[in-house]
Amino acid sequence: MERLQSEHGRRGRRTRLARSREMVQMHCPPGRMLPVPPIIRVTPNQAKLAAIAVDLNVRLRSADMPCGMQERAFRCTRGVLDANLEKKPNPTHIAMYLKKEFDTVYGPAWHCVVGQSFGSFVTHSSGGFVYFSVDKLSFLLFKTEVRPVRRSLPPPLSLLQKLNINA
Repeated sequence: MERLQSEHGRRGRRTRLARSREMVQMHCPPGRMLPVPPIIRVTPNQAKLAAIAVDLNVRLRSADMPCGMQERAFRCTRGVLDANLEKKPNPTHIAMYLKKEFDTVYGPAWHCVVGQSFGSFVTHSSGGFVYFSVDKLSFLLFKTEVRPVRRSLPPPLSLLQKLNINA
C-alpha cells in the first residue's frame, strides 16, 4: 500500500485516517464498521474522586450523587471497615452506621444495603444514589423522597354502617 507523505516526512492525516479505518474493518464483518466511542470529559472533581477511590480501595459501580457526598460515603465505609479489622465485618451494623450518618448530615430517608451478594431494583431521589464495593462487600446507598403523612378524617358514620363496622 502506498503511503502519502507530508512535507516533514510523517504520514499525512489522510493516511492515518485510512489506516485507522482499515484496523476497525479488520475486526468486524466486511462492509461494517465499529462505532467510534464518544469522548468522555472528566471534571477535576471526578478526577479527585477517582484518586480517592483508588486510595481507599473502593470500586465505584454506579452513581447519581454529587462528588462530595460520594467521597463521604467512601470515607465513612473505609473508616468502619478499618475500625473492625480484628473481626469479620457485620453488614447489618455497617448499613445502620452509613444510614444514620447520611440521615444526620443530608436529611432523612436514606436507605443502605450491604452484603456480598444481593439484587436490587430501587427508586431513588435525584442526586441520591451510589453503588460501590470495597474488598468483597458491596454497598448500595440511596435516598427516597419523604412526604408528610396527613392524618385522614374518619369515614362518615353512614359508610361505617353500610360496611357493618362498629365505630
